[in-house]
Amino acid sequence: MKSAGAGDTRVRLIEAATKLLWERSYHSTSVDDLCAVAGARKGSLYHFFPSKVDLAVAAIRWSWEEARRDVFEPVFRSKVSGLSQLQRLASRTAALQKAALEAGGHVLGCPFGSLGQEMAHQDERVREAVQEVFDGHCAYIEAALRRAADAGEIEDGDMRQRARAIFALLEGAFLLAKVANDPRVLKELASAIPVLAKRSR
Repeated sequence: MKSAGAGDTRVRLIEAATKLLWERSYHSTSVDDLCAVAGARKGSLYHFFPSKVDLAVAAIRWSWEEARRDVFEPVFRSKVSGLSQLQRLASRTAALQKAALEAGGHVLGCPFGSLGQEMAHQDERVREAVQEVFDGHCAYIEAALRRAADAGEIEDGDMRQRARAIFALLEGAFLLAKVANDPRVLKELASAIPVLAKRSR
């Protein structure tokens, strides 16, 4: 059985990776940086994670579980309409980016999208982990679209395709907001969500 201290060290390393990979990038974050933020030794890092990539993959999955718990589940389990759920998702993500701007002076964008862009062609494990997150994100959007169709808000159709289009809009909005360093871009582009949701094809 692992001691509580060992478990705490592992969690601290994952939390450090989650923070630094979002604020910086994979290649701009060294093992020394990770250990310093986590308050851990290199030996501890390599005890829990054979490589920096393994820690990054763990951080991706940890971050997604946090996002599901804190953002996606509250938004998509709410009793409002499907379209309102999608608008709430956009508003919630814009609020998180605003908080990042106020805390550190920068809009950080989507942690999964940023890491995926950087690492998709460099490590298959990272690419697969990010793809799993993207698929999960799209599944929530698709469920909201089906809810909207069942309620007569939108016409039935290829909901998976529409979900991917809305997800692409949100990821693009993250990038534009990051470059502009302005979270309002997310809210402005979110106005296009109903248009994409109501497409007949």
